[in-house]
Amino acid sequence: MGSFGLVAPSDPPSWLEVLASSPLAAALIAVLGVIGTIIFTNLREKDRQEHERLLKDAELAAASSGRLRDERIAAYRKMLAATSTAHVNREGVEVLAGTYAEISLLAGSYELSRAAQGVWIEYAKLRRLGVEMEKNPEEASQEDYALASDKADTAQEQFLKLAREELGVEGRSPSFRDLEGSTPGEDLPGPETETSEP
Repeated sequence: MGSFGLVAPSDPPSWLEVLASSPLAAALIAVLGVIGTIIFTNLREKDRQEHERLLKDAELAAASSGRLRDERIAAYRKMLAATSTAHVNREGVEVLAGTYAEISLLAGSYELSRAAQGVWIEYAKLRRLGVEMEKNPEEASQEDYALASDKADTAQEQFLKLAREELGVEGRSPSFRDLEGSTPGEDLPGPETETSEP
């Protein structure tokens, strides 16, 4: 004891001793712990939701891409099939016109859309020359018809080449007639859907 009856402190108390002896400090530590846990949990939940959204977006993009590819294949096959009759009947040219409109919406490149337009135009010209030959066989030129037929075939081959490139299909030959035989469009892949055949 000192001269006045007071005890001299030996060491000042540490902050841990002060916090442990104070009920207010203990409550404050507990509240801060709860708040920290809530913030951490919210951040993890936000990250999880963002991850799920990205996965869902990727799934939707893949499904959309597959559906678009199937629609393109169907339109390209329709275009090629219509070329087998477009030079002999008007309905074939009308189908080419409708198919060109569909392809212009679905095509992955401007060049492919232009190639489809070229097929439609060249076969329309070929059909027009065929009608003239039927009406006036004496005045009609076989050379003009043969030239128009070659241009239509060239336009068709260019379209087929670009369609194969876009779809990633390897061609066996540069000639459409060699590839396609009697069924235009059979070289293009079918839609990616399941069939009911075993």
